[in-house]
Amino acid sequence: MSGSRSVNRPEPRGERGELLRLIRRIQGLTLELNTLRRLDGADPELHAKERALEQLRWRLAVVARGAADDFGAAA
Repeated sequence: MSGSRSVNRPEPRGERGELLRLIRRIQGLTLELNTLRRLDGADPELHAKERALEQLRWRLAVVARGAADDFGAAA
């Protein structure tokens, strides 16, 4: 059996689940941006996606920081 993730496995809940969702959205948006940059670097859609990616990165930092704080408090 391979190490790939099961399609039927439920997503984790809470901060860990949010971290995973944010990472997946960032990965997908990064791929889209790379494609748009190759096609036409001055496209308004490109700029909108770049702003969205930046917002996702900030959100990821906030959630990760909160998860790290919770982890430290549990120890």
